[in-house]
Amino acid sequence: MTESKSVHSDAARTAWQFTEQVPHGRDLGMQVVSISGNQVCMSLTPQPWMLADEGTEEICTGVLYSLADSASGLAVFAEAQDLSPIATLDIRMDYFRPAVSDRTLSAVATCRHLNDEVAFIHCDVLSEGDNQPVATGRATFMRNTRGRSFRTASGRKGEA
Repeated sequence: MTESKSVHSDAARTAWQFTEQVPHGRDLGMQVVSISGNQVCMSLTPQPWMLADEGTEEICTGVLYSLADSASGLAVFAEAQDLSPIATLDIRMDYFRPAVSDRTLSAVATCRHLNDEVAFIHCDVLSEGDNQPVATGRATFMRNTRGRSFRTASGRKGEA
């Protein structure tokens, strides 16, 4: 196994632990569904406290934003094949229609371009049972930023 494959494998295992290492993702109930090449899929089952307003079944758009941002960040790690710290520089979301509370949400994020300093991501947020996204986003991440220490899946100390 080459070093890059080893690093990628460790990065992927660590990414699977993402929901436990990032309190915001854990609190929202985000789960990593799959990591394949430069693409990541995460899901979230809406909870009653995520509703936009009382008396409506629509999920607050901030929840969709958080899911897209998290999946997009993981797509950077997947494409980069390492755990170098990253930071969201910009994320633009377009909301096509409300996401309703009785359907699981999925975010499919794909790293479209990566260099030593910046990564560009496209992300679709889908509602269970729909073929068309409820929202789409484009994100830009700075790579190799200063980050906090954490333990990788293998127990090695890394940065995030």
